[in-house]
Amino acid sequence: MNLLNKDNTHVEDPNELGHALAALLEENLNLQSSGFIQSFTNFTKKSGQLVVYDSKWCRVRFSFSRQRLPKYDELSIYYGRLHALNEEPFMEWNGEKCHCWHDIWDALRYLDGLSPSDAIQQSKVLKQLPTVAEDFWNSDEGKALRELYPPKYGIVLHSKLWNHYGHRLFELFDLRRPDLWDGYKKFLTEYYRLLGKKVIYGPPSENVC
Repeated sequence: MNLLNKDNTHVEDPNELGHALAALLEENLNLQSSGFIQSFTNFTKKSGQLVVYDSKWCRVRFSFSRQRLPKYDELSIYYGRLHALNEEPFMEWNGEKCHCWHDIWDALRYLDGLSPSDAIQQSKVLKQLPTVAEDFWNSDEGKALRELYPPKYGIVLHSKLWNHYGHRLFELFDLRRPDLWDGYKKFLTEYYRLLGKKVIYGPPSENVC
């Protein structure tokens, strides 16, 4: 299945579109072999579909947003620990409000061994993605996929990230490995302090759970 019809127009029925999204994910990500099982879906909205997969390590959430033209369609991919709420970005954990779904870029910089200051140099000064993602962005395959259909580019990118980092990526979010998570939280605290980021909505950026 595909998210677009043969004439490159959108699939109209929200439920059909949601199942097409799940099929596209399972065609391009080694979900089952990586230990992920579909745990939640919301295909009721015409403008957006949501699919969540769980493993013994973590959760992964795929949120599709249909735009006016297919070339502008967006697919957001976030990682969460097993207590993350299905549809809410924030939750109460250990007495404080925190972010329970996480963009992957800061986690990759941490896994790559960058210091907080080096991470800022890469992300804000050089305006580069983590090395594996940057290489794919600049590759012929990456360029072709972005031209073909941006959501598929995002899916294939994460497949390559999974292949490169292996279970190290998932274990970072594992509730059974508080040592790994505490190290990552310390990294984020210093990273956002140096960045001087001001939060307009929600808890401070370093409040992650």
